[in-house]
Amino acid sequence: MDNHKERAFYAVVGALVGDAASMGLHWLYDQERIIQVAGFEPEFRSPNESDYQDKGYFAHQGKSAGDQSQYGAQLLAMVDSLVDNQHYDEASYIKHFRFWFDFGGSWQGYIDKATRMSLLNIHQLELANAPITACGADDTQLPAISKIVPLVACTYTSHTLPAMVESAVRVTNNNDKAVEWAQAITLLIQASIQGNSPSQSVEMVRQTCSKFIHDQIDEALAEPELSITEAAKKFGLHCELGAAFPLLIRIIAGAQSFKQGVRDNILCGGDSCGRAIVIGAVLAACFYEEDGSIPKEWLKQVELNGGVLSLPIE
Repeated sequence: MDNHKERAFYAVVGALVGDAASMGLHWLYDQERIIQVAGFEPEFRSPNESDYQDKGYFAHQGKSAGDQSQYGAQLLAMVDSLVDNQHYDEASYIKHFRFWFDFGGSWQGYIDKATRMSLLNIHQLELANAPITACGADDTQLPAISKIVPLVACTYTSHTLPAMVESAVRVTNNNDKAVEWAQAITLLIQASIQGNSPSQSVEMVRQTCSKFIHDQIDEALAEPELSITEAAKKFGLHCELGAAFPLLIRIIAGAQSFKQGVRDNILCGGDSCGRAIVIGAVLAACFYEEDGSIPKEWLKQVELNGGVLSLPIE
């Protein structure tokens, strides 16, 4: 019996759990400091400004262990749109994106550059009575990919998925390279939903995508003697997909469990939440109903948005 629907659902859950697990040390760029304050089990830490000591950016004042970062909120905006509309529609997604992040929206917390610029663009288009489409910032940071997990989960067999992904990405990141990375991550999530292992999923993307993506995956997997934290320093810990994509590929390809992959990601530092959306989704789908699946004690720490349970998964 195929369990693709269950894996698809767990991809969404895994993305949210990965994000919440990482939030307490998000944007702390000092790997030694992370170990000093949180040890080798750094997940689900309540954000504390004293942890940072000028070694990063403290963005999540007022949040508690188990809360989502703004990346999780981006994902939930897509969830709400899919539940409301029962399929992807750009106008519906923009509406729910605004319900979350625009004036008076649901989200209380940090708003990143791509989101701010997208909202400004939307307001300018409204003032000009122009169509609101492809309204995103010219930006290649991780918000580009934070919304695609539920979209892939609900439409992973559709031949129109690439067009839907491009539309969704351009709402916040109207940039060709951002779309190219998002299409590669779409294939990665699809491969995991089909029941492939993490390393098999990475290899399927490597063999299928453009030379640019192929070369980035080769770079990600080179120098296997480097530890994951050393490799992270080489790639970069920041929000740009040029750094984040090879690092998340390296983490996924070597992961033996959901827990290990998410912990490795947190210990790397930097924009751990942005990477965790993809890492959590892929590993949750790959390890569904296996020993390496999402730990039950981790699931208990995340309050799933009601819409997640109502997603129209095919």
